Amino acid sequence: MWSAVKTIGLVLTATPWREADRRYSALTPEFGKIEFIGRGAQKPKAKLAAHLEPFALVELEIVKGARSTTVIGVERTEAFNTIRGSLEHRLFAQTLFAMLEKAIRPDLADPELFDEIVEVVRFLNAQETLQNTRSTFLLGSMVLRLLRRLGYDVELHECLACRKTVMPLSFRWHGGRGGLVCTDCARDRPEDWFAARNIDEEIVTLMRLGRDESYDSLMKFPLKGEQVESFAECVHDVYVYHVPGELTMPFWTGVLAVPA
Repeated sequence: MWSAVKTIGLVLTATPWREADRRYSALTPEFGKIEFIGRGAQKPKAKLAAHLEPFALVELEIVKGARSTTVIGVERTEAFNTIRGSLEHRLFAQTLFAMLEKAIRPDLADPELFDEIVEVVRFLNAQETLQNTRSTFLLGSMVLRLLRRLGYDVELHECLACRKTVMPLSFRWHGGRGGLVCTDCARDRPEDWFAARNIDEEIVTLMRLGRDESYDSLMKFPLKGEQVESFAECVHDVYVYHVPGELTMPFWTGVLAVPA
């Protein structure tokens, strides 16, 4: 007989499975990302389904079997009602959670990553409004931090090839290699020159701020739409290189679906 275990979980996704059940994924501090079945969760009066909505922070009681994990008890501890009740907040969270689902491998415990993601969700839930340009910048910043936690930090100060400090107007962005390549090194390696994109110093500044500053700080300084778009394209380059599977559209498309 398999023993039951209890854990805190942040519900990432919920999808129908078979006729009456749902398959869930959740991020936990002790077990990392787990997937489990909610028996009867599609039924109209299912008690589990009311608590196991995406974006909710819950206490889970699960039973791990030989082939699957089943939830037998759940209690919601935080509902994040702003996210659930606002289309712009929900689109933002759905996009972020979809990227988390693709990027985080199952059963890899990382309590610090769990705490950071919960902090992000609480921050998002506390925002009264989310303007498009700011949303794109916030989402890209969160993705940069996620990639750093997963071991894919970007180099924003030195050339990846020669390790010299990059000077203004003398570098290119190489998403596959994960950072800046100075113009001299890129010229010496044609594959780097054609794989890299030309970006302005302002875009590098946005990436440094987005990765390193507090989320509260990211809400305060002015942004230009065209610069944020270039910033998002650079983040997208790194994400699609390191995360397996296909991203059928740029990650910020869903965020921009809501009018400014």
